[in-house]
Amino acid sequence: SGVTVRDLHVWLIANDIVQTSFKLGVRVDAVRFLMARTYVDANRALSQRENLDPDAYDQVALEDQRLLSVYRYYHSELQRLVRRSVQKFGANQVLFIDLHGFGQQPAIAPAQGYDLILGTANRATILHGNVDVDFAKFMEQKNYSVFLPNEQPVVSEGDPFNAGQNTRWYAQQYGINAIQIEISRTFRQKNAKDRGEQLARDVAEFLLECYKKV
Repeated sequence: SGVTVRDLHVWLIANDIVQTSFKLGVRVDAVRFLMARTYVDANRALSQRENLDPDAYDQVALEDQRLLSVYRYYHSELQRLVRRSVQKFGANQVLFIDLHGFGQQPAIAPAQGYDLILGTANRATILHGNVDVDFAKFMEQKNYSVFLPNEQPVVSEGDPFNAGQNTRWYAQQYGINAIQIEISRTFRQKNAKDRGEQLARDVAEFLLECYKKV
C-alpha cells in the first residue's frame, strides 16, 4: 500500500561515507536493509497506531506476517548500535542518519534543483544543538544546493520530503539527533560515480569536523 520504488545506488554513497570516515578517524556504523520495499518497508511502522509520520498514516511496514522477523531483525541491529553509541558517547554525541534517494524535484525547489533534501520533522528530531543547520551550511560552502527544514512546514500539506518513521522514532526513543537525507539521482547515476564519491567525502569531512573528538 506504500512506496515500492528502490533508492538506487544510495548504498554505494553510504559505504563510501563509512569507509572515508574510518580513514579520517571518525566512528560510523551502517546498517543496510536488503529486502525490496514491495514486501517490507523498514521505514514504516508495523501498525497505524504506532505511526509517527503523518504523511504515511495509511501505510504500514508489511502485510505478510511471515516477514515480521525480517523487519524486527533489521531494527534490532539498529537499536543495538544506537544503544551502544549512546552508552559510550552520550546521546548528545550521536547522530542518526537515514539515507534515501529522490528523482523528481519538489515544486519548491530552485531552478537548479536540490542536491540534498534534509528531513527533521520540522526540527523535531534535532534535540541537541544545530547539527542540521551546521550540516546544511557546510555542504552549501561545498557548492551543494540543500533544502533545510525550519520549525514550520513550507507548504500547507507538510514538507515534501519530511522525516520518515525511522528518523522520528529513533530520535524520540533515544534522545539523539536524527536527520533523513535524500540524495538527488544526479549523484547516483552510473555516469556520476565521481560526483557520488565526492559527495561521500564531503559528508565524511563534516562528520570529522563535528564528531572527531568521540
